[in-house]
Amino acid sequence: MLGHPSRRCSSQWSAGLAAALACFTALQDAAARAAPSESTSLAAHDAATEISKNVADPVSTTWSLKVKNNLLFLDVAGHADPVQYQLQFQPTLPVLLTPDLKLITRPEFTLVDDKPYTNGQGELRRTTGVGDTILDLVLSPIAGHWLLALGPTFVFPTANLDQTGQGKWQAGPAGVFGYRAKRWLAGVIAQQWWSFAGAPDRPAVSELHLQYIADLFFADGWSFGTSPTLKVDWRAAAGQQVTFPLGPTLGKVVDFPGGLPVKFELEGLYVPVRPDPNGEQFVIQITITPVIPPLLRGPLFGRRS
Repeated sequence: MLGHPSRRCSSQWSAGLAAALACFTALQDAAARAAPSESTSLAAHDAATEISKNVADPVSTTWSLKVKNNLLFLDVAGHADPVQYQLQFQPTLPVLLTPDLKLITRPEFTLVDDKPYTNGQGELRRTTGVGDTILDLVLSPIAGHWLLALGPTFVFPTANLDQTGQGKWQAGPAGVFGYRAKRWLAGVIAQQWWSFAGAPDRPAVSELHLQYIADLFFADGWSFGTSPTLKVDWRAAAGQQVTFPLGPTLGKVVDFPGGLPVKFELEGLYVPVRPDPNGEQFVIQITITPVIPPLLRGPLFGRRS
């Protein structure tokens, strides 16, 4: 028999944070032995702020390992606002192909999805599994202050349960458009997927994710901004297609012993526009992003003039 949902989510949340911290501790020794990264080679007085900017920049050449702990407070008809916990891992691994062109590889793995759902009789149940995997492969030109990228994005049906995945192979375009100034950054990250194969008994998918980003950067690695993701399910019924969250994000870069900078972020979102029922009402997200030395340095082809 399943335990109380709130205690179960709290246990999953604590386990996720413990696993993330253990991972970062192991990375410290590797970081100490490696050459300094793009961010940590800057002047000491401004290094934390520059790292914060590079982590927020979706087309930066900084390598990072983002771990996201999400608590989603759901609006499930007839039930008292159950909570869904998700643990996601999103490494960002950019490579300079030429002096003027980057390839940015950004997978996203849902490692834990502790999800409440209603069965055919309207009873609330809970299940825990892994989710589908997302992979972005975008090309980004070196364009000064402009943030530009375009390429394909894929969804692989890696979920082990029907409730934690869509059961479909999906593909579509992904892109980035934005601007980075000295003390602020703004932009959008767009992903559109259409299903083309998968379980025949699962519905077809056409879904848009549009993450809008705005950040202000302060001294000593502090940042304040917003980075919610607008979601549109084009195949849902009219009036049930859009999930539109809004809310602030507070961030801080901490330089751990051994030369491992880590950005911590706390985000709180309210979702005024959502599917009814079973939509997200509120979201609390704790993100931990260690910055690691790149395994590949310099352009693969050609040299800078």
